[in-house]
Amino acid sequence: MSIPFKKKHLLSEENFEIVYKAYYSRLYYYSFQFIADEETSKDIVNDVFERIWLQRNELKIETLALYLHTLVRNRCLDYLKHKKVEQKYGELYSIIMKQEVSDDLDLYESRMVRIERIISELGEPTKSIFTKCYFQNKKYTEVAQEHQISISGVKKHIMKVLRLIRMEFNIK
Repeated sequence: MSIPFKKKHLLSEENFEIVYKAYYSRLYYYSFQFIADEETSKDIVNDVFERIWLQRNELKIETLALYLHTLVRNRCLDYLKHKKVEQKYGELYSIIMKQEVSDDLDLYESRMVRIERIISELGEPTKSIFTKCYFQNKKYTEVAQEHQISISGVKKHIMKVLRLIRMEFNIK
């Protein structure tokens, strides 16, 4: 697709607007193929355009279309991986809560206390990262930016906490 840019090789404010209008719906539908959720797809595309805006002085217009699609694909894959971890955590939580007698309030309470103790004993930034991802429902990308680490760094902190919880309850 050829876009009539003002000033080649620069992603000026004017060129950014042209790119946004030309690619937004394509990227949205591309994201929707992965995610199948309207709001999440919109969020992903908006995040990508925010990143493009922040990097506008470093980008090459010649490769921008490919770069946009790559960013959207990667954000979608990150989102799906995050959902998978959330699902594992939910399953782990369900297993912990259903072990033995599920309607025993004291048992439930003691398990919650054990989980809260594990979380309270975590060092920083693991505690903060886990809390933001699981209790504040923030995306891995948001938390990674806040802590100035990679998304894989966020995942490592999350997996560390889940491993501690599994060990506490002898779950393999």
